[in-house]
Amino acid sequence: MPLPTDQPILPWGKPWRRLAWGAAALVGLANQGSAPAAAAEPYLVIAETDDAPALTLPSVTAGFNSFDDVSEAFQDDRKKVAALEKRLAELEKKAAKRVESIPVPDPKPAGMDAGAQDGGAKDAKKDEKKPEEPYEVGSDLGMTAKWNYGLQAESAHKDFRVKVGGRIQMDEVSFTEGPGPAQPQAQGGLAPLLRNAMDFRRARLRVDGRMYELYDFVGEYDFSNQLNANAATFPTESSLGNYAAITENWIQIREVPGVGIIRGGNQKDPFGFEHLTSSRWLNFMERSYAQDLYEGPFNNGFVPGVRLLNTTDDQRATWSVGAFKNTVNPFGFIDNSSGNAAVGRLTWLPYYEDEGKKLLHLGVAGRAMQTNNGQVRYRTRGNLRDGPPGPLNAIYIDSGLLRGDWINQMGLELVGNNGPWSFQSEYFANWLYNTTSATGAFDPKSPNYGTAGLQPNGAPCGTYFTNSGYAEVLYFVTGESRAYDRLEARFDRPIPRNNFYVVRDPTGRLRASEGAVQVAMRYQYACLSDHQINGGTLNALTFGVNWMFNPNSRLYFNYDFAYRDFTNNLNNNASGWITGFGTRLAFDF
Repeated sequence: MPLPTDQPILPWGKPWRRLAWGAAALVGLANQGSAPAAAAEPYLVIAETDDAPALTLPSVTAGFNSFDDVSEAFQDDRKKVAALEKRLAELEKKAAKRVESIPVPDPKPAGMDAGAQDGGAKDAKKDEKKPEEPYEVGSDLGMTAKWNYGLQAESAHKDFRVKVGGRIQMDEVSFTEGPGPAQPQAQGGLAPLLRNAMDFRRARLRVDGRMYELYDFVGEYDFSNQLNANAATFPTESSLGNYAAITENWIQIREVPGVGIIRGGNQKDPFGFEHLTSSRWLNFMERSYAQDLYEGPFNNGFVPGVRLLNTTDDQRATWSVGAFKNTVNPFGFIDNSSGNAAVGRLTWLPYYEDEGKKLLHLGVAGRAMQTNNGQVRYRTRGNLRDGPPGPLNAIYIDSGLLRGDWINQMGLELVGNNGPWSFQSEYFANWLYNTTSATGAFDPKSPNYGTAGLQPNGAPCGTYFTNSGYAEVLYFVTGESRAYDRLEARFDRPIPRNNFYVVRDPTGRLRASEGAVQVAMRYQYACLSDHQINGGTLNALTFGVNWMFNPNSRLYFNYDFAYRDFTNNLNNNASGWITGFGTRLAFDF
């Protein structure tokens, strides 16, 4: 019964399968030979009874007419099988070169006793990777040193770490001013007058680290900050002293349930994006006017207190609150019960991609605090400093010494990052309540002499409102992007794609790498004139170029144009332009 070959019952490729196939073929041919006149049946009947339908299967012999056809099919099948076996051998040979075969354990050799067999098992267990055993924090005191943008030593389990470093910034500046700002102090001119200068802006030594996994600490002192400005506006060099000023000196506990981080000691309070950004990677040689006015008046921006800090699980939002003392010196010292301050900051990242290379940052901060001993003074120096950070710098605008009982402050932050481009802006508002001006502004014997913005004889001024703001745009010509710290919600250390170098290769040709180059522009203003208090107004435009040799060193170039609008209470007009050019060589370690 020859049947169709397009539906074989058995696959080819195994000897027993080929045998069954051949037997079926013989049966089909025998049937054909016994009844040559009959047409080939398309199906082979396997079983048939009266009670059940016949079981039929497709025949594999429908296409064969003789034993020669069957023999030829067998030969073709053998050739195909031989070709497949040859191909399989080649593939196994190639695989043996690439993959290491897994050794098959040998049976127990004859004569090996049970003890020897157990010993082999013990040796095998030694080679197995043991699960990590529990570790007691603080039990391993060994540390290894490495360079992490500074000298750092760290234990294997990272529960101990110490980093020793510091920063040095050397400035050189020159100025020109119009006839108004150059007038004598009694006629409303700058106090003291501007001078071309070279000085060390910062010279700090720092030690920070971690103890017992959860405790962090920082100790830092500035050896160039010495004494800050006193209450008078006409200090002399005799005010300087060889005193190191404290900057950061705190300890914190991390991973406190429900809180996050608790930090206590001398530190920056959480008020302002620019204020919290380290001076090691500032955008310009000096922060905006708001730093002098509100964020760091007379204390370099560091105050004693306790702060709580935490983030959401996705680190898109941060919050921080704290209680601090409103000091008026850079030594973390206060000897009265006033000056209490409550500070808080909330930030949000509605857009964050590519590890911060593209982001949008929004923030709001607030302060509510007492005045220190009932007194307060708002003043700002220029965008370039012409002396040590203490009392020798020219003061551009000044409220003079005021009296008041309470201060409220607010800060708004808008920051963006888009690859090599970045944008940063802040606005600050300040309210001083129950304000009165001090006396003696025009009395040479008075300690308040020369504060020409003051109203004489203690005039009441109600609520005194001042404000300041800035906006700046920066661009990395060499393609870098600013790094962002998602815990502190501020910019972090920028890393050049290539470090700067100039070398001569073996052929004598010079080879160079440019480092990182960033250009910047900033507009800012500040106003201290309100009611009877005529403190003055500033508008300034600053252009900058930052050349980063490597992650630890850079060179600044700043050109600043500032317009001072000020007429004192004797109607002396001291308004005019102040221009300056400055450079800074800065490195940290």
